[in-house]
Amino acid sequence: MAKKILLCDDAPTALKLMELILSGEGYEIFKAENAEQAMLSLEANGPFDGCVFDINMPGKNGIELSRDYLSHPKGQGGKILIVSTESSDHLRQAGKDVGVKAWIVKPFEDEDLIEVLKKIIG
Repeated sequence: MAKKILLCDDAPTALKLMELILSGEGYEIFKAENAEQAMLSLEANGPFDGCVFDINMPGKNGIELSRDYLSHPKGQGGKILIVSTESSDHLRQAGKDVGVKAWIVKPFEDEDLIEVLKKIIG
């Protein structure tokens, strides 16, 4: 059975790119354009084997989404990868503090996304 991945990014091209990369690896992909949609998808389709969240989005950012996701009954123990143009130590630490497992800076190589996701979800 395919592992389920939740993608959340407000940029449609970034969502489509990640979907193409990861579906090509056999993952079942669920997409959201903001934190609210991601939480609705968690409720309807979760739990997920892994998540890939952007940081800068309208409404809640990726750190806030990660915190909310991991505190939800279906999200507890979730494996979250942040993919963002942001790379400050402050944000990375904030991510670690809420339970983010890994961080990739955009732009990224397809292989990097695949490798890091496989590493965190097993």
